[in-house]
Amino acid sequence: MDILKMDATEYWEDFMSRSKVHPSNYETWSFADRPNSMDMLADMIIQKRKTAYTFWLDFYDADQVVPKVGDYRMVLRKNGDPVCIIQLKVVEIVPFKWVSQEHAYLEGEGNRSLKYWRQLHKQLFRKQAKRQGKSFSLESPCICEDFEVVDTPQI
Repeated sequence: MDILKMDATEYWEDFMSRSKVHPSNYETWSFADRPNSMDMLADMIIQKRKTAYTFWLDFYDADQVVPKVGDYRMVLRKNGDPVCIIQLKVVEIVPFKWVSQEHAYLEGEGNRSLKYWRQLHKQLFRKQAKRQGKSFSLESPCICEDFEVVDTPQI
C-alpha cells in the first residue's frame, strides 16, 4: 500500500496491523479550535516541541468519554491528511489556575512560559465558552494531557 496515498482510515488500519495494537479508544484529532494554526501545531508535534495539550472539560458533551492514559489519537492536518499517531501518557483534570509551568512548557507554544500559556488559553477558552453560551473561569476544570508520538507515515 502506498503510504503517500493513504487516507486517515487506511493509515490507522496500517498502524494497527504493523504494531499489533487493536484499541477501541482511537479517534482522529486536529486543532480544529485553531484553524489558522492547525498545520503549525501538528508540525510542532512531529518536531517533538509539543508533547502536551489542554482541553476545557466543559467542551465535552455528556455522551463523550473523557480521555484516559493509553488512548490513541491520529493527528490530522487542516486538509485531513494524517500527520502521526500519538498515545496519551498522562491525563489529569485540574482547575485552569492549577495548570503547571511544566505542562505549559510541554505544550510548546510561544515562549513556553506559564504566563504565555495562561494568556493564550484564557482567551481561547473564553471565546469558545461564549460561542457555546457557557462561562469560563480560573476555577474551570481542564483536562491536561501529555502524549508521545508512536507512529508517523513512512515516506
